[in-house]
Amino acid sequence: MYRLSIYDTQFSEEAAVLKHYGLDNLNPEYWEEEPDNRKSVRYSMSDFNNGIAGDELSDDVDPLGLKKSVLGQDTPGKFGLDDFDKEKLQIFVGTKSFNPKFFLHKVHNDTPYADLLRGAKFLRYTLDQKSEELRSLVQDNFDRFVSAKNTIDTVYGEMKAQSLNAESDYGVSRLNKALSEASDRAEQLFGPVLANRNKAEKIRSTLSVLEKYKYFFNLPSNLMDSIKQQKYDVAIRDYKKGKVVLDSTMGAEGADTNGSGSYSSEREYDETALSVQYRRVFDKVWLEVDKIMEEMKDQLFEQLTEPWRSMEEQEKTINILLELETAEDPVWHYLDSQYKFIIDLLKESYKEQLSKIETLKETLPKNSSSDKDLAIRLKKSIRNVNIRDFDSLIAGKEMDVQMWKAILEIVKSLSDLLLRCLPDFWKLSKSFMDGKFQKSPAVLSANKRRRQGMDLRKVDQCEKMASGVIELYASFLSELFALSPVPNEIPDTPTIKYENPSFVPLHSDSVTTCYFLTRILNEMNECVNDINSINMASDASGTLSQLMDQARWRFLEVICQAWNADAKNFYLLEDWTLDQDNREITNFLRNFHIFHKYNSRSAYKIASQNYISDNDNDKSSTIPENYLFKIKETFLNSLYAYLEGLVHLVFTEYTPLEPVVEREPTDIIHKSRIDPSQMDSRILLTISNLSNLKQLMIPRIVNQFETAYKCSMADDTQALNTVVDQLDGILFDDYIKRKTEIVRNIIINGILSNEIDWSNISKPGEVHSFVYEALLSLVLVHAQISDIAKPLINRALTALLESMAIDCLEAFQKVEKFSLGGMCQATLEIEFMNQTLSQYVTPQAQETLQIIYTTIEQLYDTTSGTDRLDSELSSVKQFLVDGRKNTSLQFLCFKKPK
Repeated sequence: MYRLSIYDTQFSEEAAVLKHYGLDNLNPEYWEEEPDNRKSVRYSMSDFNNGIAGDELSDDVDPLGLKKSVLGQDTPGKFGLDDFDKEKLQIFVGTKSFNPKFFLHKVHNDTPYADLLRGAKFLRYTLDQKSEELRSLVQDNFDRFVSAKNTIDTVYGEMKAQSLNAESDYGVSRLNKALSEASDRAEQLFGPVLANRNKAEKIRSTLSVLEKYKYFFNLPSNLMDSIKQQKYDVAIRDYKKGKVVLDSTMGAEGADTNGSGSYSSEREYDETALSVQYRRVFDKVWLEVDKIMEEMKDQLFEQLTEPWRSMEEQEKTINILLELETAEDPVWHYLDSQYKFIIDLLKESYKEQLSKIETLKETLPKNSSSDKDLAIRLKKSIRNVNIRDFDSLIAGKEMDVQMWKAILEIVKSLSDLLLRCLPDFWKLSKSFMDGKFQKSPAVLSANKRRRQGMDLRKVDQCEKMASGVIELYASFLSELFALSPVPNEIPDTPTIKYENPSFVPLHSDSVTTCYFLTRILNEMNECVNDINSINMASDASGTLSQLMDQARWRFLEVICQAWNADAKNFYLLEDWTLDQDNREITNFLRNFHIFHKYNSRSAYKIASQNYISDNDNDKSSTIPENYLFKIKETFLNSLYAYLEGLVHLVFTEYTPLEPVVEREPTDIIHKSRIDPSQMDSRILLTISNLSNLKQLMIPRIVNQFETAYKCSMADDTQALNTVVDQLDGILFDDYIKRKTEIVRNIIINGILSNEIDWSNISKPGEVHSFVYEALLSLVLVHAQISDIAKPLINRALTALLESMAIDCLEAFQKVEKFSLGGMCQATLEIEFMNQTLSQYVTPQAQETLQIIYTTIEQLYDTTSGTDRLDSELSSVKQFLVDGRKNTSLQFLCFKKPK
């Protein structure tokens, strides 16, 4: 009765709640509209719990009562949730995301302050009304709430008093405990007895079988020991022996012949076979054996992928796997894995070495070095080549040397990897293609046709893999050196301006470039020759041949470009130091010869067929025509550039290439006594150099070129000599012009000066001073030339004498007339010049002197009398003898040597 009254009370309370809120049940889905017909927000209960309104929003009224709609519409309406984003939901007062600040900003941003105050009062009034309604509801139903709470507390107290709770399993915990203790006791007493009895029976039965088949049951451990010690042949022997034992034990008729060692449940055993229980044990043992053997196969296959193992070891592994009759061909597995390894190794090595080059490039200066810096580098390289100190050449810390060494290292690394891996790979491939790897004779006949059918496909695949390795090697080098097809024809037009590829260091001289490019090509050539010696497929040989042809042409282009560039700036190496063996020329000629010879020889090494293939003797002396054209063009251009630099040296102020170092006493004899800052000194040495160049150097280097390249350069030599003669004439004329100008001024001023009145000289006297002065200027010229370029003395003084004679003729022609004494005086001075410089008198000079005598005679005034002519001429002779005697030491340099 008590419980019934509780339920009645509860029912009546629920009915009152439903009636008060106008609901059909206690779990409504939506709030219904209130009787006062106010617009309200209808919520979905699931969405209400998430703080979001239901499927539609109908309460868009302004809580301040200032606007009909918070959305700014004149008439309220219904809107779905999809019509609003989270931002707009912040202006609905019926949602949990309502934001008062955002609401005022969006809805009432233009509402006057007075209206907002009025709206606030309206909002407070509305809230007060709601609070009053809630207070009334609580007061009207307070008795019901208290009654319900007392009822719940009473029921909960009775349940606790009677231990009807979860902690006491609702009153059955003691019973469960007693049953559990009884069960544990029984298990403790009888469990070991039963277990020991079963174990004893199994042990007795098992021991008898183990004793009889001890070898078989020890087989897994024996196999594992053998595999651990890598005694794979012993493991195979034990495995085969165990298989024989298994077949004999299980019965020949019931033995499984699928090769896996497992047995189907449907086979028939003969009566002498073991019981089913032991057959299962044997099957389990054999399954373990099969598992071990499969692991051994996997281990052996894994060994085939280990590239550090020797070829002999791998062949042994392959033969072991062939004995095991694996599903996968071990030879093919090895070749495939080795191919992937070689490819990956080449890629990794190339990438690693290339990154080093990129790092070095980042350290290089972005702007090009000055011509002076490059000339210093070239001078150092020539010195190393001259003394054959190539170790110093490659040991330099210069960035271009480091770059070249890094490039050489890439080629060496790739070539070494190719030679270390590819020959063994191809050797095994050949053995595989020739059928040397076959299964044992017992199974050979059954599989011979199948394996022979696979060979044709795999032979082609083996050749493709080998070619793939070579193509990758060639592609890396082609990318590194920016290789392109070799032109087959000689261009009709002059060579287009060439730009060095990116792999060439910006600041490298031609000698260093030649040294490293020949070494790089030698590395490639040795690798190619070694690869060709293993007789691979023709495709591979063609790829290597194309690689070498393109590399040779690219390297030749780079060498020729560097050769020409250095030849244009070679004049900067002139330090006006005299040659030790020939004091009339400078070391500049020797250095150029070393430079030219080394570059020419390097170009020959690149272009020569003998350098690429030592086996082809017929082509060893043949240079392809396009190569010959390229080298010959560079050879001549460098010579012309060198000649042009000689002229630049003469007419440009000399600046030492490097700081001048104080000379050691022992080195004085090897240095020049001239002052290179003086143009006269530079001209005379350059003329002497040109003479040596024409007579010795050009014939020598042209002859060497013709001999090496087996071509004729007669026309080119003639053109070179013509240019040398032109340069010689320009320089010599410039020197003589400046010296004759000095002599001319002395002669003209002396003959036409007001101090000498040729028409009033009564009798001849001593030789006038202007004659001595003119001759002394020639003495200075003689001394200067003797100190610098002695072979030029006769040529220079001859030209000066001819010029001086013309100057005398020109001056005497301007004299109006000569008296007898004046005529004798003029004759005395001209004859003094003639006899002092007698060894330099040429037919042209003699003809000019004769004209002078005739001119003087024609201008002689006969009215002055001729009776004293003989006596005057006799006195002239005496004055001439005295003058010659008195100046014999002064003009001793003009005396003809005996």
